[in-house]
Amino acid sequence: MKKINKYLHQNELWTYYILVRLGISTALRYSDLSLIKWKDILGKEKLTLKEKKTGKVREIPLPNELVQNLTSIYLKIGSPNQDDKLITITIRSINKQIKIYAAKCGIRGKRISSHSFRKTFGREVWKRNNFSEASLVKLSQLFKHSSISITRIYLSITKEEIDNLFDIQDLFVY
Repeated sequence: MKKINKYLHQNELWTYYILVRLGISTALRYSDLSLIKWKDILGKEKLTLKEKKTGKVREIPLPNELVQNLTSIYLKIGSPNQDDKLITITIRSINKQIKIYAAKCGIRGKRISSHSFRKTFGREVWKRNNFSEASLVKLSQLFKHSSISITRIYLSITKEEIDNLFDIQDLFVY
């Protein structure tokens, strides 16, 4: 995701850049990201929104760096009306373009879509918490999964852990 985001920023593909940054920073689905308006984030410390899928109101802290970055982009694109939505592209177009941008960055053979941002958030939280079960419990609650095992599957952790079982190079070395 860092490669894609760098590419988007360097090429001033602002809508896609904003989508990736907000998607990774908030762990929101496209259906919720597409509802965010400039007034919801400019100068704000948290984003408050009603999730489309669950109908629940969520408050998500916005890192100061992210708000400053988005404010800078807002000014670069000519300060649109604050009632305008940040993301005005359909999910189908986004998923198609994200694959194209990923390929341009040298990322091939990976399934990538707008939902990858949410998963990237989860994997990063798990990693930053030393791959702990406690972080999976919290992520399971955040993602509204019915169990931690669903979260493991969602983040592709189970396959990674099974692959790591074979990382025993010195098992039969005498």
